[in-house]
Amino acid sequence: MTTGQLIENPAGVGMDDLYFCEDGNTAANVTRRDFTEDQKRRIRELQTLDKRWNWVIALHFGLWLSAAWMSIASDSIIVSVVGYVIGGLALSTLSVLSHEASHNLFTRNQKIDRWIGTLVSFPLLFSAYGYRVMHPLHHKYVRQAEDPDNIENVTSNSALLRWVYVLVFFLAVYLYLITVPLNAIRRGTSKEKANVILEFLGMAAIIVGGWVFLPAQVMVEGWLLPLLVAGQIANIRGIAEHGLTTGGNELTDTRTVATNPVLSFLMCNINYHLEHHLYPGIPWYNLPKVHRILKENYVRAGSSIYSSYGMFLWDVGKALVGGVVPNRRLIPSHLREELCL
Repeated sequence: MTTGQLIENPAGVGMDDLYFCEDGNTAANVTRRDFTEDQKRRIRELQTLDKRWNWVIALHFGLWLSAAWMSIASDSIIVSVVGYVIGGLALSTLSVLSHEASHNLFTRNQKIDRWIGTLVSFPLLFSAYGYRVMHPLHHKYVRQAEDPDNIENVTSNSALLRWVYVLVFFLAVYLYLITVPLNAIRRGTSKEKANVILEFLGMAAIIVGGWVFLPAQVMVEGWLLPLLVAGQIANIRGIAEHGLTTGGNELTDTRTVATNPVLSFLMCNINYHLEHHLYPGIPWYNLPKVHRILKENYVRAGSSIYSSYGMFLWDVGKALVGGVVPNRRLIPSHLREELCL
């Protein structure tokens, strides 16, 4: 979006107010080069690791296991469901910690962080090593044809893209569990391929052992059902991070959902995804600080910054009903009021 530009809506009637301003907008083409020296200095300071925060690994394993015990031990379906949700959130956040490990944000030691990634990924059947091979491509080519995570690479047809997003909402994470290791094997070196295969065999052995040696109720209520909850959380989170955004500019090709501090903490701040992509070397606990430093820049750039997942999902629903416009970002209502002429 450039200053005063009017973009026609190819998808349908009544969607102009959702994607962009009907009579033009005042968004500027802002990049990191436009940040002040003071902003850059303050952000550089936030790249320092505070390893005391690594205790969150134990926290989320503890939340998962405690929720599993609660679900298994209770005779109340309500208590059990609450346990599934808490356990699912904890498992989902373990995948976030695997993401942190792929950026070496626990110790800066690649060998140590690689094994931390493997540890937190095992309950999810997720290939941490395969992710370490593939994830740098996502950062290098975000929202481009070479981006392995770009939803809109599937099709540019508005009608088909609507259904692609529906499928992503329900099934994306399950496809991701398969495609990440397969793509890593296809694109990796011989050593990387061997590591991915060994990692997968190790995960398979642990899961099979669980089903053989533990009661079925333990595996179903303590692991499988929370895992399904975690999968749905990951699907929503994945769309929020990059779905319905505008490529070609680092302040518009991903999204932050600045939700309440408690949920942000429980998600290890992965919702501050724009900040992560701008500065992938900054650990999760400092991302909200980056957000506060750059808020005014986001407004000038017309970045897609939402204040809650509920508000974001409401706009996603409106987009799916009215028609998905390829390569157009959702703009929350409070930002439209500032940008529209």
